[in-house]
Amino acid sequence: MLMKMKENKGFTLVELMIVVAIIGILAAVAVPFYQRYVQKARLTSLVWPGMHSVETNIGAFYAVRNSFPENAQLPAFTRDADLTYFSNMQLDASNARLSFQINSPGATSPLAKLHGKTLEATAQTTAGKITAWVLSGELADELGLK
Repeated sequence: MLMKMKENKGFTLVELMIVVAIIGILAAVAVPFYQRYVQKARLTSLVWPGMHSVETNIGAFYAVRNSFPENAQLPAFTRDADLTYFSNMQLDASNARLSFQINSPGATSPLAKLHGKTLEATAQTTAGKITAWVLSGELADELGLK
């Protein structure tokens, strides 16, 4: 009498463990990139509007006077801006540089991981016009905002 051997189909335990290890390695690599992406998105939605408002006001001043305002005049340029997450804002007229720190204390704050980091925006001028704002500083380096 001939017995028919049953053919097993499926994966072995070793094959499944290899797949789990590969997924773990991919997750370990992807999570830091995802967290950086989330912080960049939060910065874009919570900080950029206020920063652009100040840059626009400074640009209008520069267009009329062909010079940058002094640091003492900065409050006049920040009236319309949402500065909820800003602190220590400074304007260096001689270098056309606007700098500030992220102010977001508390573990549950949306920008908690960026609290205390600095960002600088330097105006690039050509023929009496501001053509661009170049970002630098600790925050620009960390989030790749060059």
